[in-house]
Amino acid sequence: MKKPHLVIIPSVPVWENESGPVFERKFFDGVRMYADLWPGTITCILRRSVGSMPEFGAVAPSAGERFFETVILDRSEPLAPVHVQDASIVLASGDDFGQLHVSTLCRKAGVRCVYVIEYTPETRAAIMKLETQNPILRMRRSLYLWSNERKRRAAFMIADGIQSNGTPAFNEYREVRNSLLYFDTRVDGRGIIRDAELHQRLEYLRGNSPLRLAFSGRLIRMKGADHLVEVARRLKLAGVPFTMSIYGTGELEQEMRSFISRHQLEDCVGMKGVLSFHDELLPELRKQVDLFVCLHRQSDPSCTYLETLSCGIPIVGYRNRAFHGLLGIADIGWGADMDDIDGVCRLIREIDGNRQHLANRSINSAFFSRRHSAETTFRKRIDHLLSLV
Repeated sequence: MKKPHLVIIPSVPVWENESGPVFERKFFDGVRMYADLWPGTITCILRRSVGSMPEFGAVAPSAGERFFETVILDRSEPLAPVHVQDASIVLASGDDFGQLHVSTLCRKAGVRCVYVIEYTPETRAAIMKLETQNPILRMRRSLYLWSNERKRRAAFMIADGIQSNGTPAFNEYREVRNSLLYFDTRVDGRGIIRDAELHQRLEYLRGNSPLRLAFSGRLIRMKGADHLVEVARRLKLAGVPFTMSIYGTGELEQEMRSFISRHQLEDCVGMKGVLSFHDELLPELRKQVDLFVCLHRQSDPSCTYLETLSCGIPIVGYRNRAFHGLLGIADIGWGADMDDIDGVCRLIREIDGNRQHLANRSINSAFFSRRHSAETTFRKRIDHLLSLV
């Protein structure tokens, strides 16, 4: 029997250097997990980027290290029937407007098609508003988003299935047949905190030592990075003993450093920069952090949520639709209204005063992440694809 051939068309680009293609690290590691579990062959179709390579998180494997075939298209080169005709099933990005014709291509070629979706119309609109100040341009872009959404839903109804990352997308498109809910994470069973390590860390909460807060991610407004330092300022003014470690880089980094200096927060807030995810960041979070502060302004299903929970760390943050959906199925954190900085500070003060409650939710966080490890998630997604082949 012929082995099934999976074609993946991601939304991420590919770069090239003198030795060959350069992939985004998260994408490359994800395809590695597909390759470990998929019982056939894999081809990835990516578009060539004209931009500079990322400073962090890129991988340039040698030809012998590649475990999938690669087809590289120019930015304007159309995706054609020849690209899908040999596939058993195609996994396409529903967030990429340039791929909304893939389900039609597959239908004509007699090939199964499944879309992956993360963003909802609400999230797209929120991102657009954060990035667009001109009211006329906002109106034009709103019309563009509305038009694209009609085409997206039409494409989904032609497809054979959909895989929704996070509860907002799952609820938004649940009328699509063969709909699957999953939670994105890069952490496998080896990276999830062990019970002994968690209980050792929880011993810290029994004393009166300062609560250890943290954030990791891109330092941009959509991720609420500008509100992090304001939370720290208000906590210090309220006399709450704490430390806050901020991991990552982004356009707001210098502005945040200036804020820290201006308000004399150096004794309690540290800008830690970018750490290697598996080798440095995860071990440090597991050992040194009690509570994660996540002030995302948009409702995208950031892998930050599951990756934080894998460290046995509960989350306090804005109750966007993605975080609200998680709180609805697991007791792993606390939510405040969007942009309610005082509400977040009030929650942190309450958490600091009830550390047993914090310890209980730390245990819940580790338990939830074990049920949704990277291996479990990829196995679930591949079983979904195989059921349709």
